[in-house]
This record gives sequence, structure tokens and C-alpha cells, in this order.
Amino acid sequence: MAKKHDKLKDMPELTPEEMKAIGEIELGPSRHEQFLNAHYKKLIVATLAIMLLLAAAIIYGTYRSRQEAEASGLLVQALRVVDSSSDQDGMDMTTLDRIINDYPGTQAVGTAQLLRGMQLLAGGEEKQGIAALQEVALGAEEPFLRLRAQTYLAGYYARGGENEKSAELWQAVNRAGETPYRALALLSLGDMAQKSGDEQGARAYYKQIAEHCPASPLQVAAQQRLLILGVDAPKPVPPPEPQQGKEQSKEAPLFPGLGSR
Repeated sequence: MAKKHDKLKDMPELTPEEMKAIGEIELGPSRHEQFLNAHYKKLIVATLAIMLLLAAAIIYGTYRSRQEAEASGLLVQALRVVDSSSDQDGMDMTTLDRIINDYPGTQAVGTAQLLRGMQLLAGGEEKQGIAALQEVALGAEEPFLRLRAQTYLAGYYARGGENEKSAELWQAVNRAGETPYRALALLSLGDMAQKSGDEQGARAYYKQIAEHCPASPLQVAAQQRLLILGVDAPKPVPPPEPQQGKEQSKEAPLFPGLGSR
């Protein structure tokens, strides 16, 4: 025991700097400190990039919200025009064109294109109106706008006697499933089948209204058509020929009111 004590006495004493150095060698920096020391520049760059992306997303979202609000306001303004300088049905074509050209990508653009096509067609500009409505019917992002354009075109073709084009569009509306326009499509298809002499096809279309559109007010019209389907239309009866006047047995007196003596 004494020998060990003597050996400890013989060991030189360490200075404070040496003690600190020994402590650092034994403990050393932690792993997360080592990672930060090795990658702190990359972490700073990544943090700045994330902050810039978030700021850009906020700015873009604010811009898009403002664009949507402005386009919607212009759309309402275009529908409320009632002065004498506006179009016949109260739609301002200038404002509709402005929405289409200045606010691309907004939800109001599809509605503006639909209203513009309807206005052109109603105003007699058939070629431009049909082209505008076909563009909406084929490319609108909102399904309701596509169906509305197809319905308007189908009715227009039917009024013009182009039954083949009208039937094609009505079939597309029917294939779209449960929509507010399905009952009208089925009723129109049934009417066209009836006019072409296809009684069985007309009956099938009318019955589908009750099956697929039970809440539609067009059910009454479909039931009435089913009742008269196959019944011959009444033929006009010629008026009776006028009867010849009966021959008088006695000659009328030359002076009415004077009796014979």
C-alpha cells in the first residue's frame, strides 16, 4: 500500500490547460455537434430555400385569390347589364371577352365562354356561336358547363331540323349519368324516336325517365306520352254538305202581310 502511495507522489502534477485537454480528448463533441459542424452550410442553404418557397406559395395563392375574385365580380357585372346599350339578353359581351382574355385559368372563364357562345348563337352569329359552344362542350374543366353547352347545342340543332347532330348530343348528356339534364335528354330522344316511327325505342326512353330521374318534373310529360304512344292521331272530319232548301208547295204572296180575300 505504501508503494502505491509513493508512486502517486512521484507522478507530476498537471496544469489546468492539460486537464482541459485531457477532458476534451476523453469526452469529445457529440454526434449532432459533429453533424452540424460538417453540414451547417448546407442546412443554412436548405432553410433559406424552404423559406423562399413558402413565401412564393403565399404570394401566388394571394394573387390567384385576387384573380378569382376579380373575375367573378366581372362575371356578375356582365350578367347585370340592363341599359339600352347592352346586348339583347342583358349580357355584356365586352366584359365577357375581358374575362376570357385577362383572367385565364380562373373558374369564371368557362362560364364566360359558355355565355358568350349562347349570346352569339342567339344573336344570329351561328358559326362563331357554335364554335364557342363546342369548345366549351369538349374542353371545359367543369362537367356542368360541358353538359350545359351540349344541351344548348342539342336544342339548337333540333330546332333547325338537324336531328342526327341533336341526337348525338342528347346521347352524350344521357351517358353523363345523374345530372339535371338527363330527363330532358331522355324525353327529347323519345320524341325523336316517336317522330321517326320507332315506337319501341320511344317507349324505352320515356320509361327510363321514371327509372333514372324519379324526382324530375318531366315525369308527367313522359307518362302522358306513354299513354298516347301508338294511338292514331284523330283525322279531321269534313263538314257536312249544306242541305238543299225544301221546295215550297205554294207560291209566296207577292205582297207579304196581305191575306187573300
